Amino acid sequence: MTDGMTLPLWAEILTSLLLVAGGLLTLVGCLGLWRFHSFYQRMHGPTLGATMGMVFIVLASMLYFTMTDEGPALHEVLIAVFLTMTVPATTLMLARAALYRHRRAGKDVPLPDGDATAARFRTDTLDDERYYSVDEKKGPPPTP
Repeated sequence: MTDGMTLPLWAEILTSLLLVAGGLLTLVGCLGLWRFHSFYQRMHGPTLGATMGMVFIVLASMLYFTMTDEGPALHEVLIAVFLTMTVPATTLMLARAALYRHRRAGKDVPLPDGDATAARFRTDTLDDERYYSVDEKKGPPPTP
């Protein structure tokens, strides 16, 4: 890219709009992290917001580098593919680790076999701030 090269006005506006849209979607996902109550609810906001924000930011990057270089910029596709593969896998592993930890602590979480007689799962009843020792009696945590 040379120092004197500029983008056409339509490309500058579209790139800017895509970057702002990607940033706003990521911000909304981060607000979900702040707003939701339990760990399971907090996982959804940043994951979905980051994924959708990434799509718009990658599109803006592709447009910018395609317009400034001589050919199509396809290296951003690799970024999108790697993020699309790793973000859901990481989220799944975090959810499984949290579910294991909550079941081990005796918290009210869904049973693995889908027992219909179990109490309805409510994420508001989970206490993510209190740590339980392994020696504590199984059962729901005491209410303060």
